[in-house]
Amino acid sequence: MASSGAHALVLFLFMFAAVLSPAARREAAAEAMHAANARRRRSSGRPDGKTIDQGIGYILMALALVLTYVLH
Repeated sequence: MASSGAHALVLFLFMFAAVLSPAARREAAAEAMHAANARRRRSSGRPDGKTIDQGIGYILMALALVLTYVLH
């Protein structure tokens, strides 16, 4: 009989964890969203050097693709 009581306790603990798990995920997601919003507010809105370099690279690659297509 003690074995069935232990099984019931384990089952209860698993059910308790299953109920609390979604609540914990929602709380963690809310904290992550709050942190992301705070970082977004701190940014100045101006592109940094890496973004500008990447844009120039894309333009040069597109130009090379067009020139290759036109010359062939």
